Amino acid sequence: MEATELGKAALVEPALALAAAQVLYLFAWFRRSGEIIRENILAAAQLFERSIAVGNCDNSITSDSWIERACDIRFGQAAILYNWLGESEADLTQGQAYRARAYDFLQYLKTVPRFKGVAETWTHPLQMNFNQLRFPDIPSRPVWDNSKVPLAKFMEDNYHIFREELQAIVDAPGDIYEQLRKADGSVESLATPGGWDAIRIVRYGHWFDLFCEVAPRTCELLRSRPELVNCPYVNTNYYKLFPNSHLKPHFGNAPRLTVHLPVIAPEPLRSGISVGPEQSLWMEGKALILDDTYPHSVSHWGKEPRYVLASWFCHPCDENTDHKQTCPDTL
Repeated sequence: MEATELGKAALVEPALALAAAQVLYLFAWFRRSGEIIRENILAAAQLFERSIAVGNCDNSITSDSWIERACDIRFGQAAILYNWLGESEADLTQGQAYRARAYDFLQYLKTVPRFKGVAETWTHPLQMNFNQLRFPDIPSRPVWDNSKVPLAKFMEDNYHIFREELQAIVDAPGDIYEQLRKADGSVESLATPGGWDAIRIVRYGHWFDLFCEVAPRTCELLRSRPELVNCPYVNTNYYKLFPNSHLKPHFGNAPRLTVHLPVIAPEPLRSGISVGPEQSLWMEGKALILDDTYPHSVSHWGKEPRYVLASWFCHPCDENTDHKQTCPDTL
């Protein structure tokens, strides 16, 4: 109720448009029952669009000013929300109108100096990604070939250790998993209410010592990887996704990639992720290397919880060479 009232207030006071759009997007996508509130998503898209004029985001400003005014968020969120509305709309004509609006934003972005290097390659709103802006001269794709990223093989080779320690936590009396989750206190508003939670392992260099006490080999293995320990924005978690849960479309910040290792995923064809225009299914013990600076979303259609060990890590082409990776020529 408060979110929708803020949205109404933003129609009267345009300066509130960005804040109201963010609140509707973050906190008013789902009802407590898990039902999607389409009218709030449409309102958020319209308010992100309205905020573009408020932020003076036009193609005459410098790239620095564009970033300072949060124009990436204003345009990017409007585009992915209109695209989502178009793809999920039952009425064909209305769906086409929503998608056309998303493409309008994409076409305009190509006229902005910040996006000069991607004008030829971005042909769909879901191809927007921030790593390509950071590294315009290297290949870009939503899901990377595992052979290009040594961390993928490392995660798969040690899957049995990760699983053994996680299974012990899940099976321990006293619901140790939930105790660890509560001790962390991290909350993200991306999923169906009660449908997704996380246990922190390391965040921006700060290790969760209590977790490492109950899963020492997991922490020891992760501490051995320079892509993680020498990365200032490392964020490693166990993500638990409950059945019939979904994560709304969202995107991360550059420069980084993400590795997902399904550690407990008993239903291999019942849980998946969309990254940009590509879709993948999680299969237990098989790593996925994802560029989460593309729009991405998640769904779980199974009957059992799914646990994924996920970590942001330094992009292989990052100028910070302490990560000990090689920038690939092709993907």
